Amino acid sequence: MAGGKSGTVRRNPAAEAEDEIEAILRAALTPDVSLGAVLKFVHEGAGVVVIDGTKKPNEVHRRDVPADCTVHVDPLLNLAIFQRHADQGTAFRQGKIRIVGDVSVVASLRPIMLRQSNATEDGFRE
Repeated sequence: MAGGKSGTVRRNPAAEAEDEIEAILRAALTPDVSLGAVLKFVHEGAGVVVIDGTKKPNEVHRRDVPADCTVHVDPLLNLAIFQRHADQGTAFRQGKIRIVGDVSVVASLRPIMLRQSNATEDGFRE
């Protein structure tokens, strides 16, 4: 095969980023925290990751459902933000993030993510 090893399957980097984002959110959204709303991350060309904070405990899934707040962002940038390799404020000011709906929903995720990163040694991952 030209350009690669036979039998090697390469995944889409955006899909891999979504897998990691979903795992990070599941780890951070412990049963004692609740967003109280639905937050959707739309990753253009890849898919969605949704936090349904109206359920107890929060539910993280990839079904495209209506949300109280929708964040449009590249999945690789979103992963970098969750891993604290990129600053969400800077990305927003540069127009790399677009938020539709109740901005307070996405703002309420930040302290949850910071609490998780302070509880672990390597960013938002357990």
